[in-house]
Amino acid sequence: MGAYFKRGAALALLAGASTPLLAQTTASQSTTGTTKIVQAITLTKTTDLAFGTVVKPATGANSVVIDATTGARTLTGAGTAALTTSTTSRAAFSVGGEGAQTFSITVPATFNMTSGANSLTVTLTTSAATGTLSGALGAAGTATFGVGGSFPIATTTVSGSYTGTFTTTVTYN
Repeated sequence: MGAYFKRGAALALLAGASTPLLAQTTASQSTTGTTKIVQAITLTKTTDLAFGTVVKPATGANSVVIDATTGARTLTGAGTAALTTSTTSRAAFSVGGEGAQTFSITVPATFNMTSGANSLTVTLTTSAATGTLSGALGAAGTATFGVGGSFPIATTTVSGSYTGTFTTTVTYN
């Protein structure tokens, strides 16, 4: 029986060696596709940035500031400038779009207001760099923010009515 067993084992090994090994020639894997559909984002200006009337200093220099959050107007510096009781405001904006979505706010660092050949450089600030729309996904949402700014005024600042424009952009994150 020992010889038969040895011969049988040898034959089994030879039979296995002569049969080709089956290699895997294909493989499959399921994957998931996803997307989120949202309403278009909108931006509406509700008020312009208005510094009002400022009396330039007889001595020294000041900066006229409109707060981006509150719209309050102040003077900084050591000059003798004065503020009149004119209408002032921060630039205010309303954002609309898909509820609960976050967005980024972009404004230029500066813009120029001109009066004829004369120019004032306004440094801009925002009340926030980002925001979140109210509501939930599937419903309309809104948010608001403000843009303020400042400009220097000195005894040498030329009198005049200065105007200029800047572009504000909001983008979904």
